[in-house]
Amino acid sequence: GLLVGFGATYGNGCTSGHGVCGISRGSMRSITATVTFMAAAFVTVFVTRHLIGG
Repeated sequence: GLLVGFGATYGNGCTSGHGVCGISRGSMRSITATVTFMAAAFVTVFVTRHLIGG
């Protein structure tokens, strides 16, 4: 919970807020944040499934 709170504060919003509201407004900051979140998720899944074998 602490990390989520820190991330929301540091990123000036939550992932769904950037993804839904920010992208629909055309905010470059929200688009960049959403691309970053998605890239981190893709890397995490790849590492977990293919490199660690989970």
